[in-house]
Amino acid sequence: MPKLSESKKIFELALLILAAGSIYPLVYLRQNFEETILMVFGMNQAELANIYSILGIIFVVGYIPSGWLADKFPVKFLIIFSLGLTAATGLVYAQIPDKSFLIYIYLVWGFATVFTFWSAILKTVSLLADRNKEGKFFGALDGGRGLVEALLASAAVGIFALVAGTGAIDMAHTKAGFQAVVYMYCAVIIVIAVLLFFMLPNVQKEKEAKSDSEPVESTLAAVRRIVKIREVWVMIVILFCGYSLFWGHYYFSGFLNINHGVSQLGAGVVTVIVLWMRPVGGFGGGYLADKFGRSRVLSVSMVATALVLIALALAPGSFPIGLIYALIVFAGLIMYVIRGVYWSILDECRVPVSATGIAIGVISFFGYLPDIVLPQISSTIYSAFGDNVAGANSLYFVITGVIGLIGAVAAAYFAVLMKRRKMAEITPYDGALGASAL
Repeated sequence: MPKLSESKKIFELALLILAAGSIYPLVYLRQNFEETILMVFGMNQAELANIYSILGIIFVVGYIPSGWLADKFPVKFLIIFSLGLTAATGLVYAQIPDKSFLIYIYLVWGFATVFTFWSAILKTVSLLADRNKEGKFFGALDGGRGLVEALLASAAVGIFALVAGTGAIDMAHTKAGFQAVVYMYCAVIIVIAVLLFFMLPNVQKEKEAKSDSEPVESTLAAVRRIVKIREVWVMIVILFCGYSLFWGHYYFSGFLNINHGVSQLGAGVVTVIVLWMRPVGGFGGGYLADKFGRSRVLSVSMVATALVLIALALAPGSFPIGLIYALIVFAGLIMYVIRGVYWSILDECRVPVSATGIAIGVISFFGYLPDIVLPQISSTIYSAFGDNVAGANSLYFVITGVIGLIGAVAAAYFAVLMKRRKMAEITPYDGALGASAL
């Protein structure tokens, strides 16, 4: 029976991975089809950047309400609703409306992928995982999500090439190819939503039924209770610093181009290899976290990533390019280890089950502030360095590395807190019994 139960949990986790891996690529279609989007909608880079800036603000604003919704409504139906709304909006997107209408599409996508989805998916994984397997489950979520995204992106590129052709640019064929890609993503999302509806049980009710002894709190009381937990604030620092390290991968391509004279194609190959490190880092990180300790793996990984980024920053232009490639791929791998592990320590923050969603919202609100803070830091650095882009790239890596080292200290401190708690939980009776036995 335990074996059957475990296989059932793995199956349910696989469904959640499919949901998380399919919902975001449609929103971030620019990663693979930016030029196509600009052509089809008659936009420029600034207009597209403004849309995504607004989307980023929606995300930050939506994290805490997302947690409230995850505590007040069944997470299963929040996830299904999010998938359905994202796909429905995608169908409108596929009709290629006027570019002035795009802001409304992205507003709906922001609501569907954060307000009703973000905390719901993380809370579901947290409820699904046994205490000693949080690392593996969250590592599998991030690694599996990366694998799904990579497979869908590969399929999307193939479909676009098939429909639009590979010859000279033709607007009619380009539009047809773009629409085919959007329809593909929408169809996949709808199929996954149907699978979840019929195959995913209401995990929230099953687990919260075991916690009936916990008093039901108002949202404000839950927030007050959460912000008084020291471990929550340490986790916020860990998440903020770990996510800041992850932001470094957005600069790998430019670093290779400018600092080491690598061609666009060469840089593209390296960054694609980095993307494929996500499933390796996610699954591998989760395994290591449960074997050696979550906060310990986080601390070591942050130190390693920080040192590699600083080494890249200090490497002269004459440095062997093969070694530069290896350092970048290694940094990408460890970044994904960090991403796959940092949410697994939520279980150790003493957050009541009934307030898990709110806790995820609060932690996300502060932990993902790099989405707002780092572009400002980056803008300041590149403005100050002017034409010396190589120097700006190097300084950015150094600053990011220092932030990562701060996160490593926070993760080590979290490990100390866990050790102290474990020692405090040993009752005097247990201690006396142990002494007499000796």
